[in-house]
Amino acid sequence: MKFRYVILCILIILYIIFYTIPFSRIHGQKEILENKNGHVSIAGKIFYNSSDKLWPHKVLSTDEVNILSKDFKGVEIDVFYNSKDQCFDIKHHGMYSNINLQRYFASTDSILSLKFWIDFKNLNSDNVDLSISLMNKICDTYKIKSNLIIESKDIILLNKFQDDDFYISYWLPDFHFLFSIFNIVEIKNNLLKYKPYAISMPYSSVGFYSRKFPNYYIHCWTNNMIKDKDKDKIRDLCEIDNVKIILTDFKENFLK
Repeated sequence: MKFRYVILCILIILYIIFYTIPFSRIHGQKEILENKNGHVSIAGKIFYNSSDKLWPHKVLSTDEVNILSKDFKGVEIDVFYNSKDQCFDIKHHGMYSNINLQRYFASTDSILSLKFWIDFKNLNSDNVDLSISLMNKICDTYKIKSNLIIESKDIILLNKFQDDDFYISYWLPDFHFLFSIFNIVEIKNNLLKYKPYAISMPYSSVGFYSRKFPNYYIHCWTNNMIKDKDKDKIRDLCEIDNVKIILTDFKENFLK
């Protein structure tokens, strides 16, 4: 029994070390882009580095974007590449979409001053090249390439966007007490190899990933946190230095 207790204590200590010790040699775009004056290199500027970190989540209609853009500096959009019509459908899930990305941008009043987080839901090897080409055409039309960041779970395909001078955010798997022990090595290797601009995750995983990768910009979401008591949790997230964007389901920017 005493031996089991010793083993258990050792495992707990090792887990605490695993959870808290950062990968300090993983240098993200936070270090690559910023010089001592806070300026940048590759894209001419940091994508987003404001104390006003709150953006609305899932803004899928032009009426909504034009209302919310009066209070927020950026919005998140879910897109699916539609190979039949060769467009980006704006929708969160399901088959139906009543608007595409080009029409959405055409109807956005403050398009030149607004930032866009593009959650690319169906990025795959069949559509990646066509998607990059189309996204470039859309960006050229509205002169907004530096206002977009593309997010996906597939870092290999996402990196093709980065090679074409798009900002990218690598969507990391949710923190799990057990599974994260195993997948953290793959994540670390991906960050070393591809160096995405940012990493993204739900708010519940920020504590873990901000410790493991303190040199990376973090973008996160706070889905379904819409009670008054949740505002304090979101304020706490804002105090984490490398957290740069927080998606919210609140329709007013209560941090301003």
